[in-house]
Amino acid sequence: MIGAGLAVLALSAPARAGRPTDGTGLFSFDASDVIESVDGPAGLVRVHYSVNGPNQVRMTDADKDGVPDFAWQVATTAEAVLELYEATGFRLPISESEMGLTELGGSDALDFYLVDFGGSADGQFGLDTCRDGVCSGYMVMENDFSGYGYANLTTAIRTLTSHELFHGVQFAYTDDEPSWMAEGTATWAEYLFDPASDDFLWLASLYMDDPTRGLDRSPSGVSAWDYGTSLFFSFLDQTLGTQSMVDLQEQMGALGGGDASLDALQATIEDQGSTLPEVWTTFADWNLASGERAGVAESYPFAADLPGITARNEGASLDETDRVYPLATLYLRIDHPGGELWWGTADDPTGLALSLHAVADGAADGPVDEASDVFWPDAPGAMLLGDLPAGGYWVAMSQPDLGDGGSVALSYCMGTADALAPCGLSVGGGDTADTGGEPPKTKGCGCSGVGGVNAAWLPGLLGLLVVGRRRRR
Repeated sequence: MIGAGLAVLALSAPARAGRPTDGTGLFSFDASDVIESVDGPAGLVRVHYSVNGPNQVRMTDADKDGVPDFAWQVATTAEAVLELYEATGFRLPISESEMGLTELGGSDALDFYLVDFGGSADGQFGLDTCRDGVCSGYMVMENDFSGYGYANLTTAIRTLTSHELFHGVQFAYTDDEPSWMAEGTATWAEYLFDPASDDFLWLASLYMDDPTRGLDRSPSGVSAWDYGTSLFFSFLDQTLGTQSMVDLQEQMGALGGGDASLDALQATIEDQGSTLPEVWTTFADWNLASGERAGVAESYPFAADLPGITARNEGASLDETDRVYPLATLYLRIDHPGGELWWGTADDPTGLALSLHAVADGAADGPVDEASDVFWPDAPGAMLLGDLPAGGYWVAMSQPDLGDGGSVALSYCMGTADALAPCGLSVGGGDTADTGGEPPKTKGCGCSGVGGVNAAWLPGLLGLLVVGRRRRR
């Protein structure tokens, strides 16, 4: 029986892609390279590097142990990253032997290959083979970072190992993780490993460029947007806890990823005792309380270092036509003269949520207060947002649930009662709508009309971060 079993395994062993030592692929060693290797202290990682040839690594060897310091630093940093991921509860990248392959790098450790990317990228997680919805692979990393924009070599190594190795973690759950989630969670993983990561902060800031884009609506190909979604995953980590990020990967594996990614996200949030509408409206509020508007309302520990939100529409009154996608937010700003503030539409607004924020101290703009209320309009008409003092006000208008996957298209007006006229609405003429509304009902819903995540879940302040730039493949 044992012999028969081994024979079956040998016959079904998967084919594998080439590795850099095979001289194939876009980034590989040259035949003239003299290749050596070093194992990390825990035996989790083996680093392959060239000591002579076109892919030669930095050869500084301060401790005179015969191993270039750069190669050793890659090995020790990579193992620190993997140990953190395992301690957090994530699966580690799958080894080649687990996939029925031979020990391709001479051991079952995760192999790193340090080759010259020529400035076109800085690192990637390469795949050996995939089977039953998961994949094994290896790491390829820039051999010397000469001419790259990192602050120093340590920063480059910490950024690359934490980001790219998380792709290896993802492949241990599913081979079909969409780019917005794959790159977003891998960029979040940089923050998990190093809360002072300027690379994470810069990439997370990209979300602020277009919060009107649905979370899963990536432009074609891998784009800046995909990395920017790391802001949302950081929000989940800080409000629902890091376990939510582990659960998300588990749900992706259970549901098969791909088209089920949003279902996996919703199930993860509900498993933590919250709901997607509650989480999304709070996320929208945190994003508003960033940049120059940070400092009063609850938000990220790094909120002041984010670029801040740009109003979709602003003025003393609004008469606009827009489309709101699932898991997207439009930000509106009003210079209110005081008295009743109204919002209204003759279209069906079902699925929308509107959270109202006053600018602190009655100023026109600047730090915003916590949301005074969240409104859930469910019928055409005019909705009273409040009888308010003069000053600046912001409304975060979002579609905070999956619904049927479609957008909400509507024309709407906002301002004093007179501002409703362009929308064909008036106050006292039968056009008023119920302002109470109800958030969408989902399994385990415990939310109220006012969104918000328990502040007791927030970690301590982690300090301010510095924005940086770099390349990524």
